[in-house]
Amino acid sequence: MKFFKVLFLGFLFVGTLFANDLKEGEDYIVLSKPIKNMENSVIELFNIGCPHCAYYHEEVLPLLLEMLPQEIEFYPAHMKTNAHFHTQISEFLAVAIIKDKKEGKDTKSKNTNYQMLLNDYFAIFHGKSAKKINNEADLTKLSLEILKLEEKEYKTLLKSKEVKEILEFWDSLLEYASIQGVPSFIVKGKYMIKAQNIQGVEDLIYKIDVLKEQK
Repeated sequence: MKFFKVLFLGFLFVGTLFANDLKEGEDYIVLSKPIKNMENSVIELFNIGCPHCAYYHEEVLPLLLEMLPQEIEFYPAHMKTNAHFHTQISEFLAVAIIKDKKEGKDTKSKNTNYQMLLNDYFAIFHGKSAKKINNEADLTKLSLEILKLEEKEYKTLLKSKEVKEILEFWDSLLEYASIQGVPSFIVKGKYMIKAQNIQGVEDLIYKIDVLKEQK
């Protein structure tokens, strides 16, 4: 089933007529090594220092997440580099996702701990906030305040099996990020949308909609 709402019905009608127009190598890449157990998913590969990722987070993701059907899981994945703070940022984001899960919120929900944390991170790292992170102590203080966690609680969650599994999964995705960089979107664990040919949010939604139905 197509998942566009009334806002996009006209666009969807036109797009559906040309569903076969998506071309492998031009609109998407078929991954030579599909990601296991991701048949009903969209994975976003991003990095906190990437300005395009910041743009997508602010302008594209809110609408995309609103349009994704309930049965499609959304997996955001922070691709850490050797840059300062990246490892700690991955750890705080993974803890936020598990805290949300414990509170009954998924990654498509609004006003999650994860979203609030990432909002501040992007704003700070891209000069849109008066807040500053000068060292790991600053990062820890800010993150714990947003997550409303004591440091002891945070360390307990960080050592949990669930958080370790997220961090290991993100590390396993680094090889896919090397294909075209970030941001990248992978549908069903096997189709990577060609980032340079995305023509706006409607185009991205349309391509995800088509690829999620593709065998």
